[in-house]
Amino acid sequence: MSRKDDSSAIVDAPSRRINRDARMQVYFQGVLDDACFLYAQANAYKALTGKRVTPEHWNRAVSRLAEPAAFLGGPGATQMSEDAARRHINEILDAFADPGEMFRLDKLSPSAGIADFCSAISSDSVVVFAYGGPTEFQNPKTHVVCGVAVSEGPPATLHLACSAAFLSRYLRFGTYCERHHPHLDRWSNDSIPADSDVVIAPNFRWKVTFVERSGTCSPRMMFFGGCDARVVTESAKPGWSRHRVTRSAYASA
Repeated sequence: MSRKDDSSAIVDAPSRRINRDARMQVYFQGVLDDACFLYAQANAYKALTGKRVTPEHWNRAVSRLAEPAAFLGGPGATQMSEDAARRHINEILDAFADPGEMFRLDKLSPSAGIADFCSAISSDSVVVFAYGGPTEFQNPKTHVVCGVAVSEGPPATLHLACSAAFLSRYLRFGTYCERHHPHLDRWSNDSIPADSDVVIAPNFRWKVTFVERSGTCSPRMMFFGGCDARVVTESAKPGWSRHRVTRSAYASA
């Protein structure tokens, strides 16, 4: 910073002029925030229970975060200590849970890879982790996702419930599809093969296990990337369902 006089200052800073040649000129959810940590927990809850995360559940979870800036605009969840991450994940899952629902959180080995994450997936468990590198549809620098299902290879593949895949795939391909895994009755929208060279954050890799259930539920609502919307299933690739958001869904969102 260089001073012009005692009452004003000239600040050396990057230009804030709009690039009119950019493809997108409108901000959308996810551009300026680091909320993938929160959405990973929401997708973990849905995969384990089959239930929606409602706006009421979401607001209750956010209200329990002592420092929400760490997830909405700070360095991101991967910078948290192990104790802080464990506490926040437990708080969020508890905020989503109905009475009688309990979850167990286990830290996975810092040396564990995607193949190990595949082994951790079961009808009662998912994995939540941070990574960077190429997936089936994306190549983020740092991102937190939930691994919900596995398909046998070779190579075995870890299927992800990802809060960013909707926008990434729609911008790239003009369509959006989700893969159904009938043996677990879960849905995914991205994947990482077990032999992938993605870099996994050593301090942020968790196995979440649903240890107690309270009744049964069979909702037909999908929750993805901040939009709680009814979907219409159309014919798509084998194992995939193409989802079109209905107009009535936007009216109720």
